Amino acid sequence: MRCHFDLVDAHQTLIDEQGVEVADVDEARTLARDAIREAIQEGALTTADCPGWRLEARDASGAILFTIRLDTLPS
Repeated sequence: MRCHFDLVDAHQTLIDEQGVEVADVDEARTLARDAIREAIQEGALTTADCPGWRLEARDASGAILFTIRLDTLPS
């Protein structure tokens, strides 16, 4: 299945037009968490950078599969 990872806050949405092919929702969640963890480890992302932001994973039909709040992540 194709999964898209959008970044969303109260004022804007950064749409993932391309998405990635995953076997299931569990794989999509793992990919999302790994990407967030890597961005934190590299210093590209901190909770201070993203108050109110969340990652919304959606399928090709637009249905939200899961959400990860970025402002509650360990920094």
